[in-house]
Amino acid sequence: MLNNYFFDSPIDFEKRCKNRIFLGMVFLLLGLLTLLAWSVYAGRLPLLSLEPESAEQIAGIYVPLGVALMAAGLVRIRKNRILLKNPELRKKEEIRETDERNRIIGLRCWAYAGYTMFLLLYIGILIAGFISLTVLKVFLGTIGIFALLLLVFRLIFQRSM
Repeated sequence: MLNNYFFDSPIDFEKRCKNRIFLGMVFLLLGLLTLLAWSVYAGRLPLLSLEPESAEQIAGIYVPLGVALMAAGLVRIRKNRILLKNPELRKKEEIRETDERNRIIGLRCWAYAGYTMFLLLYIGILIAGFISLTVLKVFLGTIGIFALLLLVFRLIFQRSM
């Protein structure tokens, strides 16, 4: 299954579009859950109530995040449904996405982004010690989970390739 994401394996573009539609639905659901969490925090749902200042700050984060996730989900769903319905557009997009050069560029982007994120987290750990012990623990936990995920995926890929 994991081999389908690498540049040396064939791509079932129709299946990829259907997976993206499903992912769009997941984004839509996550956006709704984010708005629901904001409603709970803001006291609109009586499960929990915060001070008005905290509710305003949370609304400033959760509402745009929820709306953005929902919008991204809707755009992803619409775009891929259009691709599935229009063979000419689908063929053009399939050629663009399956181009070997574009696939290699994408893999390198993910690799460099991962290296950069690891480096930034490490720099954050160095700086966080001067700011707050809580922030330091969050960065340590994040880099620990990131390193664990790198190890797990490396083991999975070594066995599958």
